[in-house]
Amino acid sequence: MKRNVAYFLLLFVSVAVVTLARVSPQDAVALAYVRLQSSTPGTQQTGHLNVSGAIIGGEHVGNGAGLTGVNANLLDGLDSTSFLQSVPLPLVLTGNAAPALLQVTNTHSSAPAISAKGALYGMLADGLIGIRSQSDVVGGSGIQGLATASTGLGVGGYFVANSSNGTAVHGSVIAGTGTGLAGDFYVDGENQKAIFARNGTTSGSAVAIHGRSSAFSGIGVFGEVNSTASGTSSGGYFSSRSTNGRGVYGAALAATGAATGGRFESMSSTGIGVYGETLATTGVNYGGYFEGASNMSRAAVGWATATTGTTYGMLGQADSTNGRGVAGFATASTGIAYGGRFESDSTSGRGIYALATSTTGTNYGVRGATNSGSGYGIFADGDLGASGSKSFRIDHPLDPENRYLLHYASESPYPQNFYSGNVVTDSRGYAWVELPSYFSSINANFKYQLTVLDDSDSTDFVMAKVSKEIRGNRFQVRTSAPNTKVSWRIEADRSDLYMRRKKPAAEVEKLGEERGRYQQPELYGQPGSSSLDHSGSDGSMGAASSKAGSPRH
Repeated sequence: MKRNVAYFLLLFVSVAVVTLARVSPQDAVALAYVRLQSSTPGTQQTGHLNVSGAIIGGEHVGNGAGLTGVNANLLDGLDSTSFLQSVPLPLVLTGNAAPALLQVTNTHSSAPAISAKGALYGMLADGLIGIRSQSDVVGGSGIQGLATASTGLGVGGYFVANSSNGTAVHGSVIAGTGTGLAGDFYVDGENQKAIFARNGTTSGSAVAIHGRSSAFSGIGVFGEVNSTASGTSSGGYFSSRSTNGRGVYGAALAATGAATGGRFESMSSTGIGVYGETLATTGVNYGGYFEGASNMSRAAVGWATATTGTTYGMLGQADSTNGRGVAGFATASTGIAYGGRFESDSTSGRGIYALATSTTGTNYGVRGATNSGSGYGIFADGDLGASGSKSFRIDHPLDPENRYLLHYASESPYPQNFYSGNVVTDSRGYAWVELPSYFSSINANFKYQLTVLDDSDSTDFVMAKVSKEIRGNRFQVRTSAPNTKVSWRIEADRSDLYMRRKKPAAEVEKLGEERGRYQQPELYGQPGSSSLDHSGSDGSMGAASSKAGSPRH
């Protein structure tokens, strides 16, 4: 009986083996077996794999769902309590890798690659970059720092460089064209500062802000306040607490061209391109200070480019009782230096217009002085005219502390020279009067006056005449009695080279803008607008300042 059973089992196993050998791959899927396949990924099979030995494969593919019982310590060397549960603090990555030790890429169009709430710290060797973040999205930000607290001294980004030549923040735009900004800062709140740079060193030559542009028309530092509301907002605010500091220092290092150390503009109809102010109430301080080192430099140039209106190339005003609206000093001890130089190219221009506006007191439109014995307090290289009298004034010799003595010039319709003196005739009643050697070269049309002097009050009257007119710079006098004293005076028209070219006239027509106007309109009952010096746009050129401390415009 046992023999029959054994035979039956052998027959069953043989049939099963033959049957399995003939099963197709498709039929094998339905069976709980793993079958090798020649292609990838092949046909998915349903079943389970449970082995006690090792599994070795070149690649494992799958989502890992249901993966349990994995020894994390052997998988990556990290403690199993930290693996895929929490990042070790601090997470330290050390290695030698290029282009970066940690590289994160986010393909989302508006989300950052790394979002850090707290500190983000990077440190590398000299010349390398501690943290580098890149955004390829149009309008994106490589790095964005946010301080969301509504109070306190929150800092969106804080950068420090400990090197003696280090740069805390370096911004550059490498595009060859466009209007890129190496740094763009703005604020939305009132009394806020877009940039606050502070140089904390107490010595040396450290720079709080350094802006540089290599572009043909670039801007190293650009500050802007977009608010249109009124107020005293500033596109840039710079200050220095050093005893020899510079609130703003601008340098144009190019050796040629019209480079500008600093350029300031104002678009407002009442704006100020540059405003300088010193708040100290004592000492010799400067609202603005300019220097030019070139042998042809201009330390300061003021240029009003409008071709109409009452414009000023430069405007100076002083409210002090001892102030100077404008002061110019030429300190060189030799050469033709100018304390001030003024020009006008207009056919009706004034090289200098000076006005003392007070209607009382002894004031001066122009006052000039010289310490040189051969100098001139005022010198006109051309005609010197006056609508009023021409006089000289000295301290009164009998009361010099309280009074002046004035002598007035004589007027004539033609420029005149006069010469005078005394002469005594000889025993025959003749005398020659010698004139200066230059007399004939600068004079013409001679006029003679003779007066006989007789201090004895004799009853005899002596006659005098010019017996020979001027020849060779002298003339002859003859009296009817010998040894007579004669006082003489010669008047002549100026006939030097200037007068021959000038040909002065007593009556001339008013030309150009002067026609229809008056030198002193009040004498003819005319308004001040009829004055020669009326600007014709916004009132008299001589209008007084309406308020102390506020420059007139």
